[in-house]
Amino acid sequence: MAIPPWNIYSTGADKAWALLPQTAAGKIRWGRTRVAHLDTGYTHHEVFFPQGAGGPSAIILAGEGRDFLSPRRRSAEDPLKKNDIQAPGHGTRSGSALSADNGKLTGVAPGLPLVPFRVTDTSLVTRQVAVAIGKAINHVVENKVAPVVSISLGFPLALDGDMGKAIDRAYDAGGIVVAAAGQVIDRVTYPGKHRRTICAAGIRNRRNRYSIYQKYDHYGRIDAWAPADPIQVARFPPDDKYGKSDGTTYAAVHVAGAAAMWTLKHGAALRQAYPQPIEAFRMLLTASGRSLPVLDKLATNAARRLDIEALLQAPLPDKSLLRYETDFAVDDRL
Repeated sequence: MAIPPWNIYSTGADKAWALLPQTAAGKIRWGRTRVAHLDTGYTHHEVFFPQGAGGPSAIILAGEGRDFLSPRRRSAEDPLKKNDIQAPGHGTRSGSALSADNGKLTGVAPGLPLVPFRVTDTSLVTRQVAVAIGKAINHVVENKVAPVVSISLGFPLALDGDMGKAIDRAYDAGGIVVAAAGQVIDRVTYPGKHRRTICAAGIRNRRNRYSIYQKYDHYGRIDAWAPADPIQVARFPPDDKYGKSDGTTYAAVHVAGAAAMWTLKHGAALRQAYPQPIEAFRMLLTASGRSLPVLDKLATNAARRLDIEALLQAPLPDKSLLRYETDFAVDDRL
């Protein structure tokens, strides 16, 4: 059996899959579990549509997605606009690292259905993008689209109060919003910096030696460290279908995938036990995480390296042990 990619074995993802319900073909039976994927939208890549652009897909739920960036567009399909920041297709790269399962590429949560929401054309959060993120999260909450929201986007400032209101709304409704810590400068970025989200920072692998992907001015808002560099991904356009990429984009999708597996594992027990399951998830991320010496020297909190197998094996904490976050996201400005 081939050794899985480092981002899979280092997080114990491959062992975690066996702890989840399986189909007769040995695949994870996701049922109604899915992730709301807020990014540049989806493309008709073979990792999402294994039977062609017009064929069925168990991964991209295109009909449930929306474009909240361009009001005149209904479809969340990525228009692949060129820009000066990065190559088009950010949503394809991040989504593939999360859910790919086509024999050529395996994501951290293979086959996990994604509901695509187009909120940006890059990984940068501008005011327009912040407004779109807020609208997308509100849609997810109002329509009970998914228990987990994945956002591999960021900016050092909280650009829009409505984005904060939407995160507060998701928190109060019991949703888990996961966002990237960012790496453009040495400051953790919003929306990941909001205390009512789960903030994911990155780990780099060089010859099986792990280090942090990005240093920050402080570490108190980071909840978990997850694989960020290098990550095998799907690319677009199709003449270059696969390659490597890096960024806290991928740390976020690894943690979002872990959150989806955790919600699938515990099912209705989460909704019965906790008004805000995100806080039980946050606690167990730390308690189940693996140590990394460099984190012990740098971090001011207890955030550790993601271990999905241990996360799924950990018993649910008593709700009396949880601290519910009263720092409203809408009030954050810097």
